[in-house]
Amino acid sequence: MTKTLASRGETDPWRLHVLIYGPPKCGKTVLAHHLPRTRTLDFDDGMLSVEWAIRSGLLKRELNSVVYETIRPPADVKKGEPVLDTAAKIVDQWIAEEDIPTDEWDRPYPQLWDTIIVDSSTFLTEATIVKGLQENKKFGLSHTWNNYKGGPTDGLPMKIQDWGVASTLFWKFIEMLLYLGKNVVVIAHEYHATNNEGALLSIEPDVIGRLRQKLPGAFDEVWHCITAGTRTNPKWYIQTAPDPLKKLGSRLGCLDPVEKEGFKGIMEKVSKFYKVPKDKLWAAYHGTEGVERAQSESEAVEGASI
Repeated sequence: MTKTLASRGETDPWRLHVLIYGPPKCGKTVLAHHLPRTRTLDFDDGMLSVEWAIRSGLLKRELNSVVYETIRPPADVKKGEPVLDTAAKIVDQWIAEEDIPTDEWDRPYPQLWDTIIVDSSTFLTEATIVKGLQENKKFGLSHTWNNYKGGPTDGLPMKIQDWGVASTLFWKFIEMLLYLGKNVVVIAHEYHATNNEGALLSIEPDVIGRLRQKLPGAFDEVWHCITAGTRTNPKWYIQTAPDPLKKLGSRLGCLDPVEKEGFKGIMEKVSKFYKVPKDKLWAAYHGTEGVERAQSESEAVEGASI
């Protein structure tokens, strides 16, 4: 439907697609859970930090409102379901749950949800590598899978085709999430790129090779998390503007280079600047019908850009 920008804030969901990266224990996971009605794919086994933040009053959420699935590799990687397959099934289940009639919903957590969090893309990378090794073995493209014993793939002699299929699987999984009609938050550890002398060249999201440069382009917001303060009184800052080492960015247009009020301050600024009530910010489509609507809109945008 044709519309004008004057009606944008009143009629359309404001969805946020953000990539947040930074060093370990800098508050990335807690920061992500400030978004409304979250569902988390927990590859990092890091939800304890969210519980701590709620119980300490740093995060204004109810424990029952935080819904997640911790996804770890099966005990026998040769026989168990790949982590990537498990994650995709969980997302499908969460979408299907939104289609259940409201009067039949009997579970303690919210039925409708707005935000999906991937925590973290660093561990998702490992999952896509393992899945890629399986697929290459199946189609006879590589036999690296025969040498995989489980656990991290660091040190495993990988073929070019192994890296290629892993990158493709990672990208397709992220694309699938972006087409759900939800807010999408991808959390990543940071990778330090250095030259041959060990000098630091850049600080990038910790994912596969070229995806370090490609992945940020899929997101409207690319932020770096900074921690300060003390253990009992932490301060989490969000860098939204680039510097010589980090390629960051924001399409919101109203954020400071470093936001010192955390996500609460960002919500207040965006609400005021765009004149959109806070409860209307970052709402999402719901259920299978919502997914179809979001995909239709994405296809229309892609078609118009060709």
